Amino acid sequence: MIICSCNIVTRADIEEAITGFLDVDPWQLITPGRVFHELSQRGKCCGCFPGVIDIIVQTTQRYHALKESPSVQVIELLDRIAMQRERVDAARQRRAAKNHWNTAA
Repeated sequence: MIICSCNIVTRADIEEAITGFLDVDPWQLITPGRVFHELSQRGKCCGCFPGVIDIIVQTTQRYHALKESPSVQVIELLDRIAMQRERVDAARQRRAAKNHWNTAA
């Protein structure tokens, strides 16, 4: 399934990059930017970033379930990812508001 139509990046590509990061350090914070960089791509319109964050969360949960990681640590990590999602959403809203004001003028 294609997640990013700007770069033709699939869900499998994203999951593979995330799993690679988790194999190196299972407790690191993975962002859409890091995933795209790993795939030798960059966010263009960044409309896919919220979906990429969802894939990061799902893949991270699945990874830690398979590794039987302590649930307290997994919850802390997922909280950090949720904060990243909030920052991405806020930035998107600011961009949309700025574009609205630029086109209204």
